[in-house]
Amino acid sequence: METINTEVLVVGAGPVGLMLANMLASYGVNTIVIEKSDSYEIEPRAVSIDDESLRSLQQIGLAKKFSEQIVLGYGVQYYDWKNKPLAEIMPASEEYGYPKRNAFRQPDLVRLLADHLNTQKNASLKFCHQLIDIQETSNSVICEVQNTSQKSIQIHAKWLVGCDGGRSFTRDLINVVLEGQTYPQRWLIVDLADRKSSLKHTKTYCDPVRPAIRLPGPNRTLRYEFMLHPTDKDQDVLREDVFRNWIRTRVPEDSRLPLVRKAIYGFHARVASSWKKNRILLAGDAAHLTPPFAGQGLNSGIRDATNLAWKLAAVLHWGLDESLIDSYESERKPHAAALIKMALQIGTFMQPKNKFSAILMQNGLRAACLVPTFKDYILQLKFKPKPHFQNGWFINKGQHKYAQLIPQPKVKDIYGNTQLLDEYLRNGFAVIGWANQEYFDSIEELVPKNVPIKFLALLNEKIDYKQIKVPDQFTLIRDDSGSIAHILDSLKAEALVIRPDRYSYQIVRSTELFAGNKTEAATDMVTT
Repeated sequence: METINTEVLVVGAGPVGLMLANMLASYGVNTIVIEKSDSYEIEPRAVSIDDESLRSLQQIGLAKKFSEQIVLGYGVQYYDWKNKPLAEIMPASEEYGYPKRNAFRQPDLVRLLADHLNTQKNASLKFCHQLIDIQETSNSVICEVQNTSQKSIQIHAKWLVGCDGGRSFTRDLINVVLEGQTYPQRWLIVDLADRKSSLKHTKTYCDPVRPAIRLPGPNRTLRYEFMLHPTDKDQDVLREDVFRNWIRTRVPEDSRLPLVRKAIYGFHARVASSWKKNRILLAGDAAHLTPPFAGQGLNSGIRDATNLAWKLAAVLHWGLDESLIDSYESERKPHAAALIKMALQIGTFMQPKNKFSAILMQNGLRAACLVPTFKDYILQLKFKPKPHFQNGWFINKGQHKYAQLIPQPKVKDIYGNTQLLDEYLRNGFAVIGWANQEYFDSIEELVPKNVPIKFLALLNEKIDYKQIKVPDQFTLIRDDSGSIAHILDSLKAEALVIRPDRYSYQIVRSTELFAGNKTEAATDMVTT
């Protein structure tokens, strides 16, 4: 039997598995991805990608290229049971460097990730390879894999990550169950080509007779989704004359567009009982299944990959303790569950059971939107659960009660270049602090040791670049938006240590810098 050794084995070449593998490769981790199919997924399943996911793509150098293939910054327009405008979500802020909602085609993302992975020397992608069995030792996972010629291969990995979807075989092998509900409602998806209308915003029809969604996509693509009733039969609703008539009642010209795909799906709100068993982990749909109403299923999976990749690299290459991996579930599971809850709430609003409930909910929303604060809360998508951890791998002290995803403004360096902040943070830990002598003299003694780390010095907007002498290991930046200054001030910190996934790890107070206090070891793993 052929034997192959690797550091991480990823099962499943969907967008989450490929994202994880690309991120691992960027950290120098030897990675193999196996996929039982003969190619990557070509079905256009997910159609919405958010700002956090684009930021993760930026980390592996693909955000700019992918942005050319998507529709940036679309909103959602809601219509009531009479087909009249009800409300809209039009987020304008770009807190993390990108628009909050963007339309894309999943095959484009998968193809981009697969092509990029094939350029990495320390990663490989093997199609037609199926996981058969798993055995564990104290420091490795031994996987029996079978290819199309029925040849068995043994892959020895330090860690295994199952990214093999909602029907995860990896999850079954480790006897982990999904907890939650599968809902009886089914939806019909119809994908069309050659869209004529240039409107980029999604239209959601909150109609008790037949709830529907119209989602324009890139390259003149268009998707319709229709809720099915218990009495609807698959063979009937899949007939073109039936669903084209449904389309005609919404936008008549759309009913004549060429058909690309039609499919029926159900939806789930489930979370795996455990995301880790010894050296085997779950990510993406293998760990959680999210209803489609908020467009967060794939985005939650990309958050998993972003959280997990650097932790595996830190344990394998940076000398951090393996207990770091335990924080993956404690950090990601609550946020994934919160997004599932949000999706269910949106689904309840989108699918009124009858005319009476539609009138009640929709008139209530209209009344609430008369209040500017509430309208802004809806319009700017502020009801979306914030990306922060109340428990996990960070130092909890003073104002730093939870780790949060830091904003990503455009910043300017001493040479006049303006780029998004992460371009200066590089691919490891980072520190941002006010540019002063105490920071330059003391900060290196107060931050994590033996990990790749970048030092940035933040310049007050009133100070001239030329008046500051900066040591060679520091990069001087100015943030005219004030967002980094705001977060430092809100935390009452002189400096902020940032993890590789761009979450805050530790605040450094002025007393620690000014007094030369070097007694607190930042390498301690403090979990809350």
